[in-house]
Order: sequence, then structure tokens, then C-alpha cells
Amino acid sequence: MTFRHFLSWKPLFYDGLLPTLRALGPARADALLGMLGRATATAWPPRGRALEAALRRVEAALGPTADWDHARTLRALEENVPRFLARDCPLDDDPEARFFARFDVAGFAHLEAALAEGRGVILLGCHLGAHLSAPHWIYRKGLPLRMLIQRPAHVSKLLRGRFDVVDGSHLQSGFFLNRRLTPEEASKRVFRTRSALRDGLIVYLKGDVPWVGPNTRPGRLLGQTQSFQSLWAEFAGLFRAPVVPVFCTHRPQGRYALSFDPALKIARGDEAAAVARYLTRLETEIVAHPADAVGHLLWPCYGPQRLGDARDPAQPGRRSRVHNPESLPVV
Repeated sequence: MTFRHFLSWKPLFYDGLLPTLRALGPARADALLGMLGRATATAWPPRGRALEAALRRVEAALGPTADWDHARTLRALEENVPRFLARDCPLDDDPEARFFARFDVAGFAHLEAALAEGRGVILLGCHLGAHLSAPHWIYRKGLPLRMLIQRPAHVSKLLRGRFDVVDGSHLQSGFFLNRRLTPEEASKRVFRTRSALRDGLIVYLKGDVPWVGPNTRPGRLLGQTQSFQSLWAEFAGLFRAPVVPVFCTHRPQGRYALSFDPALKIARGDEAAAVARYLTRLETEIVAHPADAVGHLLWPCYGPQRLGDARDPAQPGRRSRVHNPESLPVV
């Protein structure tokens, strides 16, 4: 353990606080996380000012669409910051019955119907709310899932266990992305995705990653126009796999709202329009759940200082790095 690691808040939060809170039960743990968020915003004025400014910026960009109560939304946003940082860790150690009881699920039949087509499914996630709790739920449901994203840190024991499986077919380790992939390794990810979809698996990607370079399409989100990584749309067009958007947001007392949209079919040549439509769909979810848009409000890549400015475009935020699409082949 380095001295820098010793000074970090992350060991205290992930290895100390979260396990302690889990022992108190979902409702009490969730309430205490909310209290921590409020206390942090009050005790650390820069955080409070950043949240206030971000919310004002989005309200101005959306105009009458953002018809939420500002003071109430700001308070909920403050409370949701530690919930967002906790990722799916609050779900650790939950027995099956209690785990599934914490989720209010809508649209699961859409995913089932898409899987029944036999072409696999592209599960399209985003960074809204409890975004990693959606794949956690899919794994617990017993469905075959592979995640075509950079390997996330500070996740539940269940996700870490699935990530580290070393035998069987379609190993998850062969799907993870990173900025240092060689062209050869990047190409292998493409063929592994194709193989997994042909075998009827679910492949999970994010649809809201701002980027510049190949494998991107233009889009507009929260008043900002920029390019977004479009691998999910490229793969859907190439491999004729249905796309099912999924959203997971926080609810009171440690509960979650998990929803699956009807499957999308994307034809070759329609990728750019598909990306634009998805971002419009995501924006409706953000408008409906603004306090869950912690990443979209705080990460620099979603704000006025967008990718392409004088900063490392591989860092949408200090807590969430994405892979480098320039290392992936243009498909």
C-alpha cells in the first residue's frame, strides 16, 4: 500500500464505511449515505457550489423541460453523490430473496423476447443512477452476460468474482477494454463480441460516453453537442443483434427502479440516427430523475469543457475512465 493510497478516501469509503453500513440493513444504510452526501456538500463548500452550478447550467440548457423543484432536486442530488460512488457495493451479501425484493422491475419481458430471437442482445447502459446495479441484477438472474467496458474498480464481490472467472467459454477478461489495447487486441474484442452474440449472450455497453475519433457519432445531451462512442450501434448494425436500453435509478430505503426498453433494431446506415435517438431517450430519463444524474452533472466531459479541449480525452472524470476508441478498428 502506497502513502498516496493511505491518504485516499477510497479505502475508508469502500473497505470501511460501506461494509459497516450494509450490516445495518438497506433502509438505514441508504439513509446514512444520504446524510453523508448532505454533510459533505455543507462541510465542503466547493462540492456544494459545483452541484449548484451544474444543476443551474442544466436547467438553463433544458428550459421549461426542467420543471423540477430546484431546492428539492439540489438536496436530493447532494444525497445521491455517495450512493452513486457506492456503485453496486450496497447489494453485497444480500440473500437472493431480499436482493430481488429491492428492485422494482419494468419491461423485463422486452429483454426476454429479444433473447428468444437467438441473435444475442446488446444491453445498452449509461452512467445514470445505480448503473452497475443493472448488470449485477442480470448476473443474479442467471442470464449470460459479458461487459464490453473498461473494468470498473470498487464494485461488489459478485461482480469481481464474475470478472475473475478463469475457465469456460467467452471469458469476461477477454472483453474488457482499456486505452492501451493494441490494434490486434482491439480486433479480438470485435470477434469475441460477434461470437458471444451468435451464441445468444448479452453484451453490455455504455451509450453515453463522449469521445473524439473513430467509432463515434454526433449527438446532443443536456444542451451540449459533441461526439459519442457508437460501438453499440455499429455492432447492432453489423451483427443484426437487437438493442435493449436499460436504466437503473435509486429509490428510497435502499431500493432501485430497473427498467428495460423495447428492443431496437438498427440497420446499416442508421447508426448516427440511432445514437441521436438514444441520447434523446437518455435525456428524458435524466429529466425524470435529475438527482440521479451525478456523473452527467459533475464529470467535465458532460459540461462546457468538453472532450477535444486541452485535456486528456480519456478521462471523462477522475472516477471513470473510458477506453480509447482510436485503438479499436473502424467498423
